[in-house]
Amino acid sequence: MHDMVRLAEPFIQPAGQNQPAVYLGYYFNLGFAVELYLKAFVKHATGDDVAKHRHDLNSILQEALSHGFDFEKSKMKEIVEIIGAEHKGLKFRYAEGASTFSYINQRNLVEIALTACRNGMAHLA
Repeated sequence: MHDMVRLAEPFIQPAGQNQPAVYLGYYFNLGFAVELYLKAFVKHATGDDVAKHRHDLNSILQEALSHGFDFEKSKMKEIVEIIGAEHKGLKFRYAEGASTFSYINQRNLVEIALTACRNGMAHLA
């Protein structure tokens, strides 16, 4: 998912401009990259079944933070704040309201946050 976010990022237009269809793929993959990194962290830290969080990025982020998650956490919090509700509702998957999605204006924060997770959790692979 992280690699797919990287592949799509150069094609995302600034907010307010016509977006190519890759826009949905970018946010779809971003949401799942965040979700899977956070779930991997919590699963490793607790051994608990992380499926209870379903696709609720805020819920899994809060649990990860309570167990010491510290991989660019301010950037991760910002990403979750921007896309969390839409990811939870699977809007990126089904393109519901495709013209009204939230937009991450500082996309470089995405790569910084995801890379910090990948590097920080490399030992889990």
